[in-house]
Amino acid sequence: MKNQMKIPDELELAFQRLINLLPNPLKGDDHTRRIIFTYLKLGGEKLARQRIEIIKIHFREKAVRELSETQTLSDFHVAESQLLEPYTSESDSLEFPTE
Repeated sequence: MKNQMKIPDELELAFQRLINLLPNPLKGDDHTRRIIFTYLKLGGEKLARQRIEIIKIHFREKAVRELSETQTLSDFHVAESQLLEPYTSESDSLEFPTE
């Protein structure tokens, strides 16, 4: 069950503006929302925006890393299948030619 944060009325509009700056997958993340709220409460909207920029950089780096790992694994499977291809062809059968 999600813990609902209580945002004071005077910070609600600023908090919503800040949340809208996040990448969509992070907008509903409780941990990220708590971080943004903490920065907003302790340092104001400007500091919270700076933290959001750092969060966005980390999010993009993670997405690129995951994509490259997926691509590398995909490339490995393609290369493996190309290496095994000559051994699975029909021309390598052990049948003797009949005349």
